[in-house]
Amino acid sequence: QKRQVRMNEMEEELRRPGEEPQFKTDKSLYHVRSCALALLRSREKMPKDKVLEYERVVCQYLNLPPLHDDDDDETDDKEQPQLTKEQLQQAIDVQYQIENTSFIPGADLVVQSLGEDDEKIEAFIKEWRRFFLETSKPRFLPVGWGVDNSVVCGGD
Repeated sequence: QKRQVRMNEMEEELRRPGEEPQFKTDKSLYHVRSCALALLRSREKMPKDKVLEYERVVCQYLNLPPLHDDDDDETDDKEQPQLTKEQLQQAIDVQYQIENTSFIPGADLVVQSLGEDDEKIEAFIKEWRRFFLETSKPRFLPVGWGVDNSVVCGGD
């Protein structure tokens, strides 16, 4: 958990201010989903005007004709046509999150920030070694292991 927190902190440091998140929410599609969920789960408990409003939203999304005329307020709910569970589920399953195709994952940001700079890479590795010691507090380490050991294997 501490490792993930540290990785998130690093990502925040490297992200440009105002950079778009990985996913954006299409608010109108999210509203369709919310209306359909409410109708499926709580229709009987909802005020009639909310039921009608939510049904209009879902019908419009599904390209269905309106279920009710504006002047049929006096008709009993049980006699009126309703959206089927399948139709409601179709509206609930709407993809309301839009992926940002230019989003760069945090790990890629870190790699890009290090580039080919051997000193930056070595400092990064040593920082993670220190972090490992501070957070894990290992009781046993391999002989010769240390934060400041060489990063390059078989180096000159």
